[in-house]
Amino acid sequence: MFTEKHHAEFNAIPPYSFELTVHKPAGWSWSTPNEIFENGVLWTTARLNSCLYGLRLRAGGNSRKPTVICTFFSRTPMHTQEKESVTSTVKRALGLEEDLSEFYAMAKKDNILRQTVEDLFGMRTLDWPDLFPALILAVTLQMASMKRSNQMMDLLIENFGEKVSFDGKTIAHWPSPKRIAEATVKDLADKAKLGYRAKNLNSIAKTLCEGFPSADNLSRMESDEAKKQLMTLRGIGIYSAEIVNPGPGFPLDVWSAKIFSILFLAKEPDSPRDAIPELKRIAEERWGKWRGDAFVYVLNDLPRISKRIGFDLTRF
Repeated sequence: MFTEKHHAEFNAIPPYSFELTVHKPAGWSWSTPNEIFENGVLWTTARLNSCLYGLRLRAGGNSRKPTVICTFFSRTPMHTQEKESVTSTVKRALGLEEDLSEFYAMAKKDNILRQTVEDLFGMRTLDWPDLFPALILAVTLQMASMKRSNQMMDLLIENFGEKVSFDGKTIAHWPSPKRIAEATVKDLADKAKLGYRAKNLNSIAKTLCEGFPSADNLSRMESDEAKKQLMTLRGIGIYSAEIVNPGPGFPLDVWSAKIFSILFLAKEPDSPRDAIPELKRIAEERWGKWRGDAFVYVLNDLPRISKRIGFDLTRF
């Protein structure tokens, strides 16, 4: 059983919506797919500096001075340096110091984003607390439907992950790089239905165990440098690196290419995959360094955007 070991309260740059940030309308999780959000409180788990923690988070402060209150649960006592490290990581990953004023000023002049930023006012895009779950997501999204990707991720957690009990909750967390590095490729392919991805994920896990920049380290790099580092990992190309990379990106796949083709060009593409370079160019010219935020805002506001344009974008 994990017990309460550390408590911290973080200041956020307003506007900051805790609920929209950690409990996104599209159903995206922050740290693990199995986290629990009830009555404005998030219970989740995170592997920070190779140690697994339980976290309970809720909003504090007010609209002018928003804060996030976080309690850390651990199996063992936490020393001062450990507390400082995990506090810094969580603060970064929650996007608390991201100033959205420039993005909102741009969005209010854009006919796609104008209403969307009002719908989702104060939502942050979020960074990953830990790198390996981001890489698992990137690998399982490759050449697969969302149903298929979710199946692979669920099976990885079920067969190779860990369960953490704290604060009256039990949450299943992603497998550690060590666990996947020690598994055989056949075991990964059979138990998690990974197919060819099993070799890639096993190789990535081994590289992380041998030493690779952490999510914190990547966040301090220039975006292009972080992307280059990620693309040295087996099976991580441009699309996958843009999913993981904490910097600006526009990670289009076949389904999202259809959505942005309709929004940009008012038509479905004949070949969504072939349309991706042109759509990425349009996004960069239109939204610049804020294209990653625009991508997240649009995908989390699809039902309301669909009503406004009279076309069901959620069917993709």
